[in-house]
Amino acid sequence: MMYQSSAQTCFRSTVQVGMRQHLSRRGVLELPGGILLWKALGKVLLILLPAVVVGHLLLSSFVDNTEESLRAADDAHYNLIIANSLLKSERLQLLSPAQVHAVAGDSLSLHTPEKGQVRVYNRTTGQFQYL
Repeated sequence: MMYQSSAQTCFRSTVQVGMRQHLSRRGVLELPGGILLWKALGKVLLILLPAVVVGHLLLSSFVDNTEESLRAADDAHYNLIIANSLLKSERLQLLSPAQVHAVAGDSLSLHTPEKGQVRVYNRTTGQFQYL
């Protein structure tokens, strides 16, 4: 007994599915998580993104101002170091023994005594001696 005759061919029935049917059935812009999630995310980004941009601009302005003030302080420090070294050299010049003798002789009429101008009392002999 033969169940299938060799004269008849058997085909499975299939439906022709094209690309357009596949995309229309699935939805081209279907987002994972649903449209409500993406709308909420869009609203948050719409508020948060400008705030982040403004914050970034404020911080960069603050950093620039700080860098400028540091440069100005560094320049002032350098100028003070130069002024300090000039003042130290002037002080050393003014405190030199030759300069002290010259200023004391001119303004106070104090001069170094010459030989024979100073009298000292000698206790052992009981007499004055000239140096």
